Amino acid sequence: MGSPEIQRVADTLLHYPSCLIVTHINPEGDAIGSQLALAMALEQHGITVACYDRDGVPENCRFLPTSERVLREIPEEIPPLVIFVDADRLERCNLSVEQLSSAHEFVRIDHHTGGASEAHVSLVETTAAATGELVYALLPALGAKLTPEIATCLQAALMVDTGRFSYTNTTPNTLRIAADLVAAGADVTTIVEWTWGRVSFAASKLLGFALSSLQLTPDGRIAWAVLRQEDFQSVNANAEDTEGIIDHIRAVRDIQIGALFSEKRGVVRVSLRSNGTVDVARIARFFNGGGHAKAAGLTFEGLLEHAVCDVLQAIEAALE
Repeated sequence: MGSPEIQRVADTLLHYPSCLIVTHINPEGDAIGSQLALAMALEQHGITVACYDRDGVPENCRFLPTSERVLREIPEEIPPLVIFVDADRLERCNLSVEQLSSAHEFVRIDHHTGGASEAHVSLVETTAAATGELVYALLPALGAKLTPEIATCLQAALMVDTGRFSYTNTTPNTLRIAADLVAAGADVTTIVEWTWGRVSFAASKLLGFALSSLQLTPDGRIAWAVLRQEDFQSVNANAEDTEGIIDHIRAVRDIQIGALFSEKRGVVRVSLRSNGTVDVARIARFFNGGGHAKAAGLTFEGLLEHAVCDVLQAIEAALE
């Protein structure tokens, strides 16, 4: 991630008087944190910023400064600049170029693998632990002050995507950035309390349903669990209540890949985690999903049983 690339993106962002920042469906701390931090940085230059996500802000991110600004409908008037963060393509944001046809330019800021033909300018670094690292790197080029509010959003981004700095994607640079954010006023205590210290009743019940369905493939290399439509309905749960369940599946000793299948309204969300050398992002992309080598996801249109069969077959082929 060289300085000319950063400067080119910064110059593009500062060129327009208004912009729309979007992020991927079913967002989490890195997506929302990066989106809000970038919005606040651009507003320091008087740029008018709108933020959009189809699914809105999950409950465990609603403490983030200015989180109430995130729209669940795209604006009637699309600004000339559209920025998609923490997503490799607009499709991951449930958007298309046709929906945003009045935009003049598209910019991608992301740390996922995969390409994005819509982006005219990109800042992509797949070795970054979180998209928040890239937004942090942009701040000096944007001439933006690192306020406590921006620092809190970026610290949440880093902590979520590194599992509180416990995942293998945590680098010395990640920790240096985290230290800078704490020095700038990031509210780590509140981040931990909201993100990991508050679990809803519905989320606790879903964890029980998932673990009661937990299975191993005969060779013991894949652990997988399912959440059925009736599980969600019985406790009035939603998609964000599944946050963290996949980590319990991944923790099963000696497995190489963990998978969680969540069924809602004829659509199955699949979360994949790798404990070994298999790149689960490649598996996810086969089903038009995406993610990282060790953490990825996809959406399967069809029956839960078909999703389990097809995805497990793809995983087994990758393991071979």
